This record gives sequence, structure tokens and C-alpha cells, in this order.
Amino acid sequence: MNNQRELADAAWYLLQCKPRQDARANEHLGRQGFECFHPTMHVESARRGRLTARSQPLFPGYLFIRIPVTANWTCLHSTRGVSRVVGFAGRPCKVEDELIVHLKRRCEKMAQRKIFNPGDVVHVQVGPYAELDAVFMSMDGDERVTLLLNVLNRQQPVRVPLTHCRA
Repeated sequence: MNNQRELADAAWYLLQCKPRQDARANEHLGRQGFECFHPTMHVESARRGRLTARSQPLFPGYLFIRIPVTANWTCLHSTRGVSRVVGFAGRPCKVEDELIVHLKRRCEKMAQRKIFNPGDVVHVQVGPYAELDAVFMSMDGDERVTLLLNVLNRQQPVRVPLTHCRA
């Protein structure tokens, strides 16, 4: 087979995964040599008074796969974590390349974005300064920030964990 011809003939499709097995399906398809895209975003959530950051799927239960039309599709159905190929009238539906490119760019921007700029007003959510607004000054290492907090009509610099602040 001509690999260059197959790659030119390849298109993106959407796979539905079994419940909470997106990552497993992505891993097993990658081992089989398929190009997959599982868009994720970083989310902060409060648990027991602490904010924790974790990665969460943008489309839970789904992932994108790039596969040639002429390829053998039967292996997809027996891959661990894969439920079915999304389609209409019994035929898989192609996903436009432009959509995948756009989603990849958005995911990269979300991962690389700078959280705060000097002078930004931030809201402290957790800790002794909870529910107060402050002005972002600078990063203090990788996980702490320096803020200007208005205490008794005076601007006081304070250092808090980055995860305690929200824009």
C-alpha cells in the first residue's frame, strides 16, 4: 500500500467511547497507529476548601480519529474503550479538517495562556482573604502570586497560592 496516498485520503471522524473510557480508547488507538485527538481543558474546582486544577475532556465520551476511508474499520469496534463510530444512515460522518485545526489551536491557547497581567483585578476565593478583590502584582515562584490588597484603606502586599485566585 502507498502510505502517502492513504494519508492524503484520510479524514477525521468522531468516535463515541464507553462511559469514562475516553483516555483508554485514545491510548489503545494510539498503540494501533491511529492519529487521535482528544481535546481537553484545564479546570479548577474547590474541594474541602482548596482549589485543585485538573484536566477535563472538552467533549466527554467522544474523541476524534483520522483514518483513511479505505482502511479496515473493524478494528475500531473491538478497541477497548470505543463504543461506536458516529454516523448517520449507517455511514460514518466526516469531520472537517478546519474544525480540528480550530479545536487544536483553542486547546493550545487555553494551555499556554498567561493567567494574570500586572494591574489585573483578581478575586481571592479561598483562604484568609476569601471573597476579597485585589490587584495582581507579580508571580512569586510557580505556584504563588503577590497581590495588593486594600486593608484599612492601605494597599498591603500579600502572597497567596495561585490556585486561590480567579480573574
